[in-house]
Amino acid sequence: MWTFAAAVLEDPAFAMLISMFVGGLITWLVARIYYKRAGDEFRAETALLKKANRAVAYMLEHPDAEIEVRRDNEGNPTGLIISATARATGKATARGAGTDASKNS
Repeated sequence: MWTFAAAVLEDPAFAMLISMFVGGLITWLVARIYYKRAGDEFRAETALLKKANRAVAYMLEHPDAEIEVRRDNEGNPTGLIISATARATGKATARGAGTDASKNS
């Protein structure tokens, strides 16, 4: 068996094909690991950006609200603190019908 492997590796064409295959396999493995890690980091960053976009959209939709951005230890926005005040104004009218109590007795 070893004599067959040695004979195959002595042929330059087979040796080049085997080395190309091994090199391609190593390249694919390293690229796979790198892109997997990059994709996971991208998903985490995207989630933070979605939260930040929602906060900005809320601030733009409610310009009169008193809004404070809540942040984590790294300074990333984690939510909003919204203070609201309200005023109520109105009118009241009262109508009544008078009756004579002595008539009913």
